[in-house]
Amino acid sequence: MKIKCIILLFLSFLIPGYCNSQNNYNIRYSEQKLNSPATKADAMRFYNIGYREFEKENYYSAIKYYKKAIQIDSNYTDAMDNCALSFRRLNNLDSTEYYYRLSLRKLPTNEIALNNLGLIYIYKNDFASAKVAFKKIIKINPNNGEGPYSLAEIFLRERNNDSAIIYSLQAYEIWKVSNPPYAGDALYYAGLGYLYKGDTDKAKEYIDRAKSFGKNVSPDIEKEINE
Repeated sequence: MKIKCIILLFLSFLIPGYCNSQNNYNIRYSEQKLNSPATKADAMRFYNIGYREFEKENYYSAIKYYKKAIQIDSNYTDAMDNCALSFRRLNNLDSTEYYYRLSLRKLPTNEIALNNLGLIYIYKNDFASAKVAFKKIIKINPNNGEGPYSLAEIFLRERNNDSAIIYSLQAYEIWKVSNPPYAGDALYYAGLGYLYKGDTDKAKEYIDRAKSFGKNVSPDIEKEINE
């Protein structure tokens, strides 16, 4: 069965004063088996052509073939997800949102679509809708760290530091064994939460722990926690 690559996390928004430029990306990729293999041969054929076009970064062409696959098989959520991702690569957020929402109407437990839809809401500064999406992920799969991690990201933006710390540490507990680099990111967010609260001792504790997982920390943050 073909494996597809889906972007789980792409952060280009700014946590004021502490994160990188909006032109920089922290991109996470996840591979998963197809959610809904096509039931019609022509749909699968168009999907495979679209996938090859996507791999060559021919996103407009990929979209054309994914749409043909969806027209033939209206329940083909894999084509919808990859069509959405193609639109995301073209920075067409409205069409990205449309196809992820379409996918979720067909498969409400699709964690990939929920996570990426939540990220689109973040780009649109619709934090309320993003929170709904990420909380659904937690409900569907409590062992998926992306839900609490992304909620921590939002709460840091909103300066709800206590909630940011809680969700950061939830993500850390999920990832500390299975994915140390992500665990380091989660500890870093906990450290930022404490830093925003003015507790530099706790901030230093968690950011130092994040560094032990390989997290790179900017000189500005190092200066903040060591002053």
